[in-house]
Amino acid sequence: IKYPLLMKCDYENFKQKSVISNGKSVVIIKKKYKKIYRYPIRTTLLFTILQKEKILNLIRNNKPTMINSSLIEFELIRKKVSKLKIFFDKNTLEFKGWETKDAYSNNVSFIISNLQTNKIIEDEFFKIPKEEDL
Repeated sequence: IKYPLLMKCDYENFKQKSVISNGKSVVIIKKKYKKIYRYPIRTTLLFTILQKEKILNLIRNNKPTMINSSLIEFELIRKKVSKLKIFFDKNTLEFKGWETKDAYSNNVSFIISNLQTNKIIEDEFFKIPKEEDL
């Protein structure tokens, strides 16, 4: 994640999927099938997650919905339709991930491991490939 609005996530499983946000679009890349699915970022919950100020406002204006021995959870419900849970490490307060539901009501969780902060990442890293280059 590079604030604001940039993200790249590669799934390390047999599906070989990637999710990339270039600040304008979010794409899901299915390398196995050589397909790219594009969505305007403003229509996704990533629009909230990838803006640090929106996350800070959520924390400032709401109480945690859950605190356990390792995590603090905040919940955002948007237009009574979509629900977003954001997780922070209880001890370090580092951003640990989020959970939401996909279009088929399946839980989708993003867990951040090996967090590195203040690392310089060039914007080119978030470039969306063309289908013919997959």
